[in-house]
Amino acid sequence: MHASAVVCDERVTENQSQSPCKARHFKAIEGIPSTYILEKLHQLGPRYYGDKSTAFAELYVEGIDKPFWVHEEYLVLQSVFFQETLQNVTSGDIITITLPSPDTFEHILQYLYDGDADKWYDTLTPENYFGVWQNIESLGLGIEARAICLTYYHSEIKKKNLNDDDDDDDDEMIDDDMMDDDDEECIR
Repeated sequence: MHASAVVCDERVTENQSQSPCKARHFKAIEGIPSTYILEKLHQLGPRYYGDKSTAFAELYVEGIDKPFWVHEEYLVLQSVFFQETLQNVTSGDIITITLPSPDTFEHILQYLYDGDADKWYDTLTPENYFGVWQNIESLGLGIEARAICLTYYHSEIKKKNLNDDDDDDDDEMIDDDMMDDDDEECIR
């Protein structure tokens, strides 16, 4: 399950005045690298994560019975899916999304706020890592999120399977799915 969205390329071409992927409210800070903005947002993330009083919208994930109070800046800078989804959302709206693995969303969202790769890595388990990967794909998260999941896969899952001497075809299928052409390009 993939979200249909245009993958953003931050580079501006010769005939283009600005990146087509900039969120509508980031035009005022054009010229500041998104990596710098994201670094500053991550520093403030623990303060804003789940903060209803400053939230842009109330987000529901089908299969989870509680709301997530989200801030547009944290989502659109890191997710192609949210860049597209939030284009027509106004402050205070209620949004409902469907994900392949709802149970793994909360840790992903927290990572989008605080950028703490180690903390997110520690939430991965052999039982949930493929669901996390499916959500990464569906949300259109970037190379950093993919790298965390792939690192877990290669250091924990693949290593365990080699130690078990298991020739299960499912392992090859998962490895092939996780390392498609887009991922090979991201890792280069």
